[in-house]
Amino acid sequence: MNFRRIQWIFLVAFIAIDIFLGVSLASDKPFTVTNKSASQEETILKEMNDDSISIGTLSTKHASGYYIASSGSGILQTKMSQLKNQTTSYSDGELNSTFNSTIKIDPKNPQKVLDKVVKNQNRVLFGTHYVYDERLSAEKDNSVVYVQKGPDLHVLSDDGQLRFKVRNHNLVTGYTQTYLNGIQTLREEETTISQKKAVIWLYQHNEIPNNSKIKWAKLGYVKLLSAKGSNVYIPTWVIGIQTKNTEGTQIRQINAFTGTLIKANSNLLNESSAK
Repeated sequence: MNFRRIQWIFLVAFIAIDIFLGVSLASDKPFTVTNKSASQEETILKEMNDDSISIGTLSTKHASGYYIASSGSGILQTKMSQLKNQTTSYSDGELNSTFNSTIKIDPKNPQKVLDKVVKNQNRVLFGTHYVYDERLSAEKDNSVVYVQKGPDLHVLSDDGQLRFKVRNHNLVTGYTQTYLNGIQTLREEETTISQKKAVIWLYQHNEIPNNSKIKWAKLGYVKLLSAKGSNVYIPTWVIGIQTKNTEGTQIRQINAFTGTLIKANSNLLNESSAK
């Protein structure tokens, strides 16, 4: 086959491709390549639907985070003498406070009042390091929960929480506080799996019962292990599940880097936390 003939073959091939793409665009049906992974996900989602598992709308966006380490809450004990108009004590890494006078809040929007309390350094230590979490507050009885900020993500385990104690739905009597001091990143930033992928993998681990719904799925730091006086935390998808005819919420955790199931250290909430 001579060179000129080869040139003509390539020319005809390019023209054919151009015509095909032009027709596709004109008909509003562009050429696509089948994504095998996406097809598998849709198959799994159909299986979940057949099992009467309601998942709502799940995000396919990817976030990022780090492996982080902290020396714990000990600094709270050394600084709690700075706090005023309250009685405080410290035990097992947790500061406990009782206000001299209760604080009235709106049960529907408690953060409107408590944000000011949190930012007052004479009322709460390191308060600007915390942010109100509506979901966790809804899952905790008689509490308003603030979570500690971390690199890119918030801390979702009990180790970095500010929990205001509420009486009669609208009177705050004090709080308990834990704190991740001296947070350090241990490795370079990594990309996490998406919310949708986390729920799918949780289902593949047989951790989502039939006739249930995914109430929420939050991404944040949860303790992975303790070593040499420090705790190590990892980005984790924390997923709340409610089964049919029950009010409690089951909590499950998926490693947001690897997709593996985290069974131990489920200290974010009790595994059957009543609303």
